[in-house]
Amino acid sequence: MNTDRGICDECGSEFLLSSSKMKGLCPECAHILYGYENCGHVFKNGRCEKCLWDGSKSHFTKNIQGE
Repeated sequence: MNTDRGICDECGSEFLLSSSKMKGLCPECAHILYGYENCGHVFKNGRCEKCLWDGSKSHFTKNIQGE
């Protein structure tokens, strides 16, 4: 399993690069912004065990989702 990590350009969360179709976006933001398949998040201790996303959302993605 590839363990290279990145920081999402949109929400600022750390994530596994191998978990997203976009190099600069976590799977959550890539899904919200571009419709890519999202991770089936499984949270433990505040992070998804599959992609490492911490649940962060930017103001922009919150607005898109009506939050």
